Amino acid sequence: MAFENVGSILRMGSVAGSLKLLPLAASSSRPRYRSLFLGLLRPFTKNGEVRLSYRCYGRRMQCMIRLSDLSSDVYSVFELSIRDSYELERGFRPDLVIDGGANIGLFTLRAAAAAADSGPTNFVVCEPLPRNLEQIRKHCKLNGVQVDVLAGCLGGQRDSIPFYCREALSSSFDPHKPYDSIMQMPVYTLDDALDLHPAATRLLIKLDIEGMEMEVLRGFVPRERRPVYVVGELHDVATNAEAFERIFRDHDWAFEFREIGHEHATFRACSPAAFPLLPWSQRARRESPVAVNR
Repeated sequence: MAFENVGSILRMGSVAGSLKLLPLAASSSRPRYRSLFLGLLRPFTKNGEVRLSYRCYGRRMQCMIRLSDLSSDVYSVFELSIRDSYELERGFRPDLVIDGGANIGLFTLRAAAAAADSGPTNFVVCEPLPRNLEQIRKHCKLNGVQVDVLAGCLGGQRDSIPFYCREALSSSFDPHKPYDSIMQMPVYTLDDALDLHPAATRLLIKLDIEGMEMEVLRGFVPRERRPVYVVGELHDVATNAEAFERIFRDHDWAFEFREIGHEHATFRACSPAAFPLLPWSQRARRESPVAVNR
């Protein structure tokens, strides 16, 4: 467990949460000693889960770590409960949040904490994996967040496609990696999510949808006129970066890549109507496109 992770754990805003997350993280990163670390957590384990408390934007939040999906859940906690991997902008104040590829719902909880003082906000989550959907509902109930759930994938058009089930964070449409089982999964569009709250005027959309992000956005961006802030992850970045950036820039949206890895990159983008609400957009519009090594 890297030193910076230890520091992040100790700053999560709950002493009890930190003391539980330290051995959970160590169990994930040091599987040789997993039985020892999990033994320390036995008094706090119920039905195969450990409950954590943490602070997010001054709010006390709670989540559950599943021992059966330990590595995935610990990773999600670091990215979305302790850190702000997608860089929410609290001044944006959306009235509708769409969490595409919601996993166990921690982005939705972060967005709910950020919006707690900004008036009514609606939440739509889209997630295909049944055991993740169970956690989303549990987390939202624990934290008093009302959500609409689309049990399936986001795509460019309605469909039904094979979905390859693996560990919680790595299930996808890709048949080339080892998988545990296959499910026939419904595909929804962004319009399906938007139709649940047709009066929404300001949108926050997060997309971590395992390669479907280009087809989802290709039809959405050209016709959207509301203030929209989109954050997410682009897959197969070396192949898709140029075309993906063009989707936004061809329609005068602000866009930038954030962290660029070997296969994935995080990004953020916003519509012209959102420029006054997102100061970073002015700089992003002036800068030349980011070069991505191929």
